[in-house]
Amino acid sequence: MKLSVGVFFGGRSVEHEVSVITAVQAMHAMDKARYEVLPFYTTKEGVLYTGDALFEIERYRDIAALLALCTPVVLQRRRDGVYAMRAEPKRFGSNELGRVDVAFPAVHGTNTEDGSLQGFFETLLLPYAGCDVLSSALGMDKMAQKQVLKDAGLPVLDAICFHTRDYVRDAEAMLNNIEARFGYPVIVKPVNLGSSVGIGVANDREALRAAIDQASGFAFRLLCERAVGQLREINCAVLGDYEEVVPSFLE
Repeated sequence: MKLSVGVFFGGRSVEHEVSVITAVQAMHAMDKARYEVLPFYTTKEGVLYTGDALFEIERYRDIAALLALCTPVVLQRRRDGVYAMRAEPKRFGSNELGRVDVAFPAVHGTNTEDGSLQGFFETLLLPYAGCDVLSSALGMDKMAQKQVLKDAGLPVLDAICFHTRDYVRDAEAMLNNIEARFGYPVIVKPVNLGSSVGIGVANDREALRAAIDQASGFAFRLLCERAVGQLREINCAVLGDYEEVVPSFLE
């Protein structure tokens, strides 16, 4: 009997489209001889759909037409597991669309990757791949992550974290504080988004204003830190759980 894998993607995130690409690639890469793959696409309005059309990346060019080929669903916990059910029940016949044995989140950004979706799985008692609620939340909040790494003795860049309301109340004081603390160049980032969305580099005061204005369009909490030139990026993949983890080789 095949393991039923529910691939969850989309959602109310500014990284919605990236999530779609990730999910479609992941679904096509899964071994169909071992797994029954069930796509679960959440729209930007938060509505969950399933259907075979979700496997085809070209169909996402027209979301309305795509959703017309799909079925709105809800997940229901029963004694023997979690099932996908029609959100709009039929009068006759079964409304069950399949059992979900394990969830595979292919999500990016707020309301999905930040522990929100993981908490939903926890509530359903549905096993899922990837980080748990706490580590997902810490991984998405750049300032909280800095504090955890710093407490663990790892070197991290100094940073200022502030709410946009504080900037609006006294922009000049905030700009003065950033300049006195770091000088230029500096980087401004939304605290809880991905590594590219809403990020700006400033080499002077006017550019700093512009970077803060841009980042404010994506988040209410912003982070500012000194920009480091000649960066060397090293990626580390980790496989395992709370009992044992195996990191990838770094060089």
